[in-house]
Amino acid sequence: LLKAAIRAKEPERLYFFHGEETFLMHHYLEQLKKILLDELTESFNFHKLNNETFDIRSLADAVENLPMMAESTFVQVDDIDPFKMNEADRTKMAEILSDIPEYCTVVFTYITVPWKPDKRLKKLWEAVDAGSIVEFAKQDQRDLVAWVQRHFAAHQKRIDANLCIYLIDITDGTMTSLSGEIDKICSYSGSDEIRKTDIDAVTEPVLDAVV
Repeated sequence: LLKAAIRAKEPERLYFFHGEETFLMHHYLEQLKKILLDELTESFNFHKLNNETFDIRSLADAVENLPMMAESTFVQVDDIDPFKMNEADRTKMAEILSDIPEYCTVVFTYITVPWKPDKRLKKLWEAVDAGSIVEFAKQDQRDLVAWVQRHFAAHQKRIDANLCIYLIDITDGTMTSLSGEIDKICSYSGSDEIRKTDIDAVTEPVLDAVV
């Protein structure tokens, strides 16, 4: 649904992004920014809040702010759990999320704070559930192998599928970690073809892999 909305350039008004695969989460945040904002007016129309800058009034203001010299605004809220707020703020949060203007897209992201909605808080849960809840789970091995090969190819390097599996096994298997390791391996290797010795030279296996 998220992919389709981005392709159609018709994002929904409210998203909740969570899951282990933060690389994909950041990828889709960037995709949303591309279709909602332009470089000239981004500073006026992109509002980012986190635990240092967030309060319920700031969120309300960001959501209500009209677009300046553009058609849309984008509000990103990082690691804020609305279900842990006091009752007055939860009530206000439910009101804000239930009435997001057509020109605004709001995305809550969860990286350091776990995504744990409390469905007993009915009004807030109904407002949250009306949005799109997107989990970025770890990719399965087959998809990851193809992704790893594409990323090596972007560096003009070839890698065997079995070596991809080896690299996935000795890292934590997330795209975030793999992306960094691929960059290191490509910088180290002087050949067009990646070998196991290239991987072993620069990649420190995670503890689970060592065990």
